[in-house]
Amino acid sequence: MGGAAGHGRAPAARAVPQERATSRRRVPGSGGMGTVRDGGGVARGFLALLLVALLVIETQCKNDTEALITSNRRIISRREVNCREDEYSLDTQCCKKCRRGFVKNVSCPTDVTKHCAPCQKGKEFMDHPNDLDKCRRCKSCDIHFGLEFVKNCTPEEDAQCACVKNHFCSTTGCDTCFPCTICESGVIEEQCTAASDTVCGTKDSATPGLIIAGVVLLLILLIIAGVIFWYKRRKQKDLIINYPGNGVYEGEHVDIPLIVEDVDLSRYIPGIVAEMTLKEVKTFVRHHNVSEPDIDQSIQDFPGDTSEQKIRLFRVWYQSHGMKGAYETLIRSLRELKMCAVADKIEKKLKTAISSSREGGQSCNPVTEQSSQEGGNSYSESAELSKASTASLEETLHRVT
Repeated sequence: MGGAAGHGRAPAARAVPQERATSRRRVPGSGGMGTVRDGGGVARGFLALLLVALLVIETQCKNDTEALITSNRRIISRREVNCREDEYSLDTQCCKKCRRGFVKNVSCPTDVTKHCAPCQKGKEFMDHPNDLDKCRRCKSCDIHFGLEFVKNCTPEEDAQCACVKNHFCSTTGCDTCFPCTICESGVIEEQCTAASDTVCGTKDSATPGLIIAGVVLLLILLIIAGVIFWYKRRKQKDLIINYPGNGVYEGEHVDIPLIVEDVDLSRYIPGIVAEMTLKEVKTFVRHHNVSEPDIDQSIQDFPGDTSEQKIRLFRVWYQSHGMKGAYETLIRSLRELKMCAVADKIEKKLKTAISSSREGGQSCNPVTEQSSQEGGNSYSESAELSKASTASLEETLHRVT
């Protein structure tokens, strides 16, 4: 019975869970009766609890951080306000900038005509659109500091200063100008300017410059003298170059007596125009500004009479010019008009006739007689025609003058 009972308990002992059976071990020296709990399982339990706690803390921190970032983003997005170019942001709203010459008189202007105050003229300025509440003070150009106003201050622009005469300032936008240096040696290498002082030299250094200047001046004077001498020589060669005592005219073509004083050409007009064609006489008088109506009238008064037409035209010019310088003007003008051969003939005839008249003391007119023979008409006939037309000529001259 007992054995059976013992036999029947054995299976019950084997039914103990394996985990519990392995949690005990036999301690040496205890006689096989004492057991201790395994320490490895406890350590693993504490480790698991620690990991869970860390996960909880990490999750909470992450949630707090995300909440803070979201809050900051909301704040930043709430502060970001897109304003126009003529506006500025203040907290969560856009404010108007004041124009040049004005500053704001409220914290956030919305109407520049009401909320912007002008700068005080002549004392303050503001030279750009702004969100300021005070204007800037105008610059002072103080004469005691060598300054003077170039441009006065306005509400939109500051004053502009510059150095007064004989003062300079080497820096841009300087506040004080200094008097220019006066060179005691009297030699100035560089003049004083608004941006630089005078550069003085020594008397020794000025000597080469003076020498060069003197040489250049001398050369200029020599050139001028040479030009004047050449011009006079040429003029003398073309006109009259010898004194009357020599009795000859040294021209390029002929040797004839000299005429210096003014000669009354009125008595020699028929002989003068005898050497000229009607076309040449017209060219001559036009050259001396005789009007076309007077030229036409002279031609019409003597239709078909070329000789008298030439006389009339020449008299019109002579009456308007006068005796003074008439001879020289006649010869010079003919040469200018490229009538050199005519000028030579007239000059030779006049000088010969005048010389003969002086030597003989007679009032005869060889020029007129010679020209009358060449033209086939006598001087007396020309004189009668001239007298007959005197009244008409005087009327024409009266019209010209």
